[in-house]
Amino acid sequence: MPEPERAVGIDCGKDFLDVGVFPGAGQHRVANTPEGHQELVAWIAERAIGVAGLEASGGYERPIRNALRAAGVSVRVFDPARVRHFAKAKGRRAKNDRLDAAVIAEFTATQTAEPLLPADPAREELAGLIKARRLLVDKRADLGKGSLHAPAAAREALTNAVEHLAREIATLDAAIAQATKALSSLSKTVQNLQTAPGIGPVTAVTLAVLLPELGRISGEKIAALVGVAPFDRDSGTLRGQRHIAGGRADVHRALYLATLSAATHAKGVIADFYQGLIGRGKPPKVALAACMRKLIVRLNAMLAKGANWEAKPA
Repeated sequence: MPEPERAVGIDCGKDFLDVGVFPGAGQHRVANTPEGHQELVAWIAERAIGVAGLEASGGYERPIRNALRAAGVSVRVFDPARVRHFAKAKGRRAKNDRLDAAVIAEFTATQTAEPLLPADPAREELAGLIKARRLLVDKRADLGKGSLHAPAAAREALTNAVEHLAREIATLDAAIAQATKALSSLSKTVQNLQTAPGIGPVTAVTLAVLLPELGRISGEKIAALVGVAPFDRDSGTLRGQRHIAGGRADVHRALYLATLSAATHAKGVIADFYQGLIGRGKPPKVALAACMRKLIVRLNAMLAKGANWEAKPA
């Protein structure tokens, strides 16, 4: 068996970065500040370690990721759930920042990962706007439901809150549109995506920003990233029902809404495919899941060819 490469694992918190090394021993902690980042870069350089692993931590990992990459360190960013499953498989139930760093280091040294796309501050800023919009839309929906059976005085207050949220959502929509227009390559991608049935401006921007791999990897991989790839559930002679799982939640949600529109309120390939599945006795949810996969795979092929939906990608 080949020896694993030496790696550091970094547990990223709001205030501190905890660092572990694998193979071997080594622990370190620095402040999650620009000064702390430079201290950590120097600490890693002294030990001639060329690869670092981080968990996606809601943005806390971005500054140190950028600092390490600028210093020539190869950085891998992992889904925290994968790292936690790895720890459990090793029989490690205890959890704290120091232990988490050690586990991330071992996981980094023993796993392979897709190379990161170059850091793009403008795209990350747009991602923040999109997620903020989704939070406001969800809150507006919750308040709207609450007003249905509320007393009159409460209903007025809830209605005012819904109207306020609608104005804030419109403000974010304008900011998203302006930021998208300023990025020529992203703007073109958004325009091409909107040529597909069911894909409106919000969905197009969501897919283009939160799924930058779209058009760059295979259809199978893009379906898995979104969480619409069916996985086997077989054992011995048992052939279990295939299920989809995982994926990026905001992307999955946007794709679901787009597919629902394309399958049930439009005409074309997706609608025909949906009706064919229903005609063969497939439950609507199963048919929609299959349509989601078909739509994202076609969108991926479309962007890979630099075409639009009318070009009929294979």
